[in-house]
Amino acid sequence: LDHDILDLCDGRLLSPVSVDLRICIMWDTDMTDVELEITEPSGEKCYTFHNKTANGGIVSRNFSHGYGPQEYLVRSAHSGTYRVHLKLFSSMAKFTGTTVLVMIHANFADPEKEKTKLAVVRLQNDREVHHVADVVF
Repeated sequence: LDHDILDLCDGRLLSPVSVDLRICIMWDTDMTDVELEITEPSGEKCYTFHNKTANGGIVSRNFSHGYGPQEYLVRSAHSGTYRVHLKLFSSMAKFTGTTVLVMIHANFADPEKEKTKLAVVRLQNDREVHHVADVVF
């Protein structure tokens, strides 16, 4: 090719989109269904089967094959507490469990304000729910 592949892309797609809150999960076991569930300050829950909220929160599609990722985003976070939970629906690793990496980004893509918190969670049993964090805006 005579030109860089990036020259073919719309420039608007090449920079991160600023969002107040971005939460991303990935796990270490194939054929596993881990659900990311966020309870927003209003009490509304955002998860795979209710993936858009009145406050503008969205959860990406759910993966039950592979290692994720699954993400939650809200562009303009409302004041209050966002509760982050994980739920193990099923896993091929019934005896060893599944390890989940949780990345919580406040003020994502704002180099002066961005803060990142990492958590590693071990889920062992089907239908197990684990509270990961509370994020306050």
